Amino acid sequence: MKRKITLRIFFIGSLHMILYLYIVPFIVYPKFGKNGITFVVALAIMISIGVLGTLFFERKNKGDGNDK
Repeated sequence: MKRKITLRIFFIGSLHMILYLYIVPFIVYPKFGKNGITFVVALAIMISIGVLGTLFFERKNKGDGNDK
């Protein structure tokens, strides 16, 4: 279980590094400007929330947190 959590957090960190260090400054900003950056940041936050949210659903499905 801890390995899955670690992999997901690593995936989110890698996604944000690639997004903010390469995709936004070199691809999105020259083409779409400030509106493009706002959209990409909002999309990245929603993806991160979705990936982290799956951790809580897995715990509930397995019964780890139901008896509290």
